[in-house]
Amino acid sequence: MSDTGSLGYTDLMNNMDFVSTGTLNYHLKVLGDLLEKDKEGKYLLSEKGKLASRLLTEFPQQNGPDKQRLKIYWLVAAVTMTMFSVLTGYIMNFPIERVLLLILVAQVLAAFTYFIRVKPTITGRVFYIAVGVSVIGSAFWIILINVLHRTGVLVTLVKLGGTDLYHNISLVGLAVCFIIGGFIGDLIGKKTKYKTNRYLDY
Repeated sequence: MSDTGSLGYTDLMNNMDFVSTGTLNYHLKVLGDLLEKDKEGKYLLSEKGKLASRLLTEFPQQNGPDKQRLKIYWLVAAVTMTMFSVLTGYIMNFPIERVLLLILVAQVLAAFTYFIRVKPTITGRVFYIAVGVSVIGSAFWIILINVLHRTGVLVTLVKLGGTDLYHNISLVGLAVCFIIGGFIGDLIGKKTKYKTNRYLDY
């Protein structure tokens, strides 16, 4: 905005790639007295906003120790989940393909968790996605297992590939149900603008 001057509401939506008016309204509220409106109702930087923009230009923010620790934390978490999958496969005497499947599921869940925890856009997003994973995802999983059982698909899988094939498909189905549930929870959160009770805010 320091380069383009004043911008209208629609221009801000397009330039900042916001997908909803709720997200833009949230950011406008957070910026507060850094912005002001001109006679045409367009947004422009206030004196405080110009000062903040100049300081950010002269002293660009570097990756601080908190961001570095966060990256290390998620790297360690991914490695730990991989080691846990390998150890579980060894103890349970799983075949190599099931161990690889466990590692894949662990990495997908780790990546999904990183996305929803490290890149939240609004307070409460993590809450909505967690509810989606635990409630909606689990409900999908129960429904899926019941449908497969009632239609005889589970019995057919056991006959074709034994219990190994059944367990592999079950793991994949569980991961898919959790991910779908998380995305549905996030979608519900967007529709409600991530409203939560005050004790859930952080």
